[in-house]
Amino acid sequence: MPKIKNLSGTSGARNERLLIIDEILSKINTAISADNLLRKVNYQLKTKIGKDTLNKDIPFLKKALAEYSKKKSIKVSLICERNSGYYYSLKNFKLFGENVDEEEKNLLLYATSLFDVFSGTSLHQKFNDIVKRLIDNSITLDKKNFSMPKNILHIDNGIHLKSKEWLTTIFDAILKKESLEVIYTNNKKETKKKHLCPYVVKHYNNKWHMVAYDLTSSHDKKINVFLLDNISSIEWSNKPYFIDDRFNPEDYFRYSIGVWHEHEIPPIKVKLEFSNEGYANLFDSIQNNPIHHLQKCTVNKSGNKMIVELEVYESSELYSIIRRFGSSVKVLEPSSVALKVKEDSKKVLELY
Repeated sequence: MPKIKNLSGTSGARNERLLIIDEILSKINTAISADNLLRKVNYQLKTKIGKDTLNKDIPFLKKALAEYSKKKSIKVSLICERNSGYYYSLKNFKLFGENVDEEEKNLLLYATSLFDVFSGTSLHQKFNDIVKRLIDNSITLDKKNFSMPKNILHIDNGIHLKSKEWLTTIFDAILKKESLEVIYTNNKKETKKKHLCPYVVKHYNNKWHMVAYDLTSSHDKKINVFLLDNISSIEWSNKPYFIDDRFNPEDYFRYSIGVWHEHEIPPIKVKLEFSNEGYANLFDSIQNNPIHHLQKCTVNKSGNKMIVELEVYESSELYSIIRRFGSSVKVLEPSSVALKVKEDSKKVLELY
């Protein structure tokens, strides 16, 4: 049961009874007699109460209503009529229910827009249904002219619908700690059945990836990154879920640009020199949008050169980023990376 907040002087047992009374009163269309209310309350309690206890609970409920009315600027009270019984002054009102105020409503709508990254999936539809229900059930909002806003936040959403379909199952597996049977095609175009224990889902470069412990792997290092686009089917596995206590998502991607992770090869130290000629905001852009989360940036006294130091895995992502800056960047270290960038540049020139 939900907890009653900001209601002093109540025990756990009284909180439980107040929740039950509130639930009963929220569903009645006419007044309910004291005897009938007591009967309905006792029906849901393990330890039954008498009229004296109910009569003592009512003042606490009235106090909670008064505090709520003052806080939300809504006139609501518990009417107690000797002949007819109890009822709320607002029909269908629920004190300890799903009441959302204007600020909370806006926050939910912002979250709905962010959740559009899952559009086309059951996960997206379920979330929208929850938000709509919370808003529809709230008596604190004016819903006469309300409609769910669309396109207030634009997210690059070119992700394959097929890969997004797996997200709900993967999230469930992580939370429930259950393994998955997956048909997966690797970069060598080899298709295999795998039993995976998902740990983390990561979004990078408009694609979804799963970090999982591979129960079927013969390698010593069994935690790997799997591209969701390469999964053709997912089912629940009969294998036990394995937790590798050594895994830490922050450490796992410590030297990664994006999702690239290399088990056997250590990271390399890269030193890049950037020039701001023809690109006045280049230095600010690199500092505000880091190449790597642990980069170190140093601008010279003249303000026309900036050294960026990285410790990262040598990967296609690294070279892609270097090429993106064109003539504005020079690789100072290591010489092997500088040589590869030079050779790749020659091949590009040969095309023209």
